[in-house]
Amino acid sequence: MEKNKIKILSENTYETLSSFYSLFADKTRLAIISLLIDNKLCVNEIAEILSLEQSRVSHQLAILRKHDIVIFTRSGKQVLYSLKDNHIKDIFKTGLEHVSEKDEKVYSERKEYEH
Repeated sequence: MEKNKIKILSENTYETLSSFYSLFADKTRLAIISLLIDNKLCVNEIAEILSLEQSRVSHQLAILRKHDIVIFTRSGKQVLYSLKDNHIKDIFKTGLEHVSEKDEKVYSERKEYEH
């Protein structure tokens, strides 16, 4: 194959993409993302659902906010978090679909999660 026909991105683009995907490499962040796919939740609700300390949830939300994965809105004194856009939802669901192809338990959980 001719080298000039092979498409490659810049080193900087690969670094940026790598940094983005690393956000999905933490199970707590993935759990938070999964909760926010169809919900707007406050830190207390997320912590309670996931049985985690509020400080841990707040820390992970700060990371997700910094990288434009989640946004927040104020409702009175309450701060509600949601996904910034559908790209994140699509990435999560595509990853879940991929890993469920060879794992029956994950496949079963995915089917239950989707309904």
